[in-house]
Amino acid sequence: MDAIPRLILRALCLAALLALGCVPAGAAPSGEVDVLLVVALDVSSSVDGQEFDLQREGLARAFESPQVARAAASGARGAIALTVVQWSGFQEQEIKIPWTRVSDGGGMARLAGAVRAMTRRYNGGATDIGGMIAYSHKIFAAAPFSGARQVLDIAGDGTNNVNRSPHFDRDLARAEGIHINALAIAAPPSPLPQYFRDRVIAGPGAFVETAPNYPAFEAAMQRKLVREIGGQLLF
Repeated sequence: MDAIPRLILRALCLAALLALGCVPAGAAPSGEVDVLLVVALDVSSSVDGQEFDLQREGLARAFESPQVARAAASGARGAIALTVVQWSGFQEQEIKIPWTRVSDGGGMARLAGAVRAMTRRYNGGATDIGGMIAYSHKIFAAAPFSGARQVLDIAGDGTNNVNRSPHFDRDLARAEGIHINALAIAAPPSPLPQYFRDRVIAGPGAFVETAPNYPAFEAAMQRKLVREIGGQLLF
């Protein structure tokens, strides 16, 4: 894509997100970060209320961990930018926490607080992994920061059950330079981790983290964030 059309697309996407109240008014590019990270949480019908609460609290605690804070500050630019999205079925994706730049433990703690304040957007929906991947293009295009890497972090407890196989959208994302990792919430010997490897993840070094159940979500998300942000596993 030529530079001018890309800038036009970026501006249109940012305007759309502003209209939805997803990006603070006046947001503009404000420097480079090491990673642009989209954290996408499954809120489809397979996730009950208690499981959603465990997922939300697990993400908040993962953000609060010293290991994740150190990883966020460890890159060449000393900062990352994150946004949190909830997703379910066809055209059911919503940004719950807009792009936020973080560079230390204080920033991660404030982000954790925003996660705890999140309400659930969807209930009873299908599972459209490919739709979430496709939606990520718009999110990255509207980012008010410039990132050395673009990473989509998808957490889910089931396979795609609406629209086409997610590998089609995975391939399109890979061609655009979007890196995709996944967190499979499934007890062994579930085939879900392999499904994510075959049809969802993309990019050099892409990986699937696993949590055998929702109580284990926090530890799995913490490991995953440290690994994909680029820090070392310091456990």
